[in-house]
Amino acid sequence: MWDDQADENQDGQLSIKELEKWIAAKVKEHYSQAVRDNFWIFSALDKNHDGRVSWDEYHVNFMLEKGFDDNYAKHHPEDHKGLERSVKEKILLDKASWFEAANSDPDALNIDEFLTFRHPEHSHVSLLKMVNDIISNLDENGDEHLSEEEFAQLTPDETTRQSKEEWKKERILEFRQSIDQNGDGRASRQELLMYNDPENPVHARSEARELVAQADTNGDNKLSLDEVLAKKDIFLGSKMVNTARNIHDEF
Repeated sequence: MWDDQADENQDGQLSIKELEKWIAAKVKEHYSQAVRDNFWIFSALDKNHDGRVSWDEYHVNFMLEKGFDDNYAKHHPEDHKGLERSVKEKILLDKASWFEAANSDPDALNIDEFLTFRHPEHSHVSLLKMVNDIISNLDENGDEHLSEEEFAQLTPDETTRQSKEEWKKERILEFRQSIDQNGDGRASRQELLMYNDPENPVHARSEARELVAQADTNGDNKLSLDEVLAKKDIFLGSKMVNTARNIHDEF
């Protein structure tokens, strides 16, 4: 949870800038590791070396990893009668994600589609779907853009200590500084795609500020080890510690 590498000047405290750089580095590390892992996992599952992983190849491996024997993994009933509900739900979720990732053949994925299946944050299609959902929910006048007022409708996260008015002011400022790149007062789909990219540094900056706002008890705009430990649940759930889960939850 506390990493001395994040404390660049070794003063025993984490500034907002240090937190921002650490979170951004962890996000970049997650993306690089995901690509490396995907190559090795895909290669291991592609038993017939045809450059594609079938649903059956993936699913048999999934069942083996869950502790089922080889015979059941390969010859189980299609409806998985008798399996725990949690395992059945995971299979259904996997299948839905599989079909979303498949561009041509729903029964097999190439290495890029397999990366999208395991890490949807790598997919432009997933990012576009997120942006389309945002526009659909917030675009009141139907012009396929978001004004700063429409963007500011997003409600505060339940963990934030800000009032709605403070939150709205920050959203408008963020819109002007980080989203509306051409200064026309509207956010286009392309601008929203750039903004919502998990690797956009604005997200690391925003999370760093929020972590300090929630844990800085003495008001020095920095975090000591004691302050971090006092709010350990917040940090354990943040991109500072649990990068992969945070990014996946966004998609």
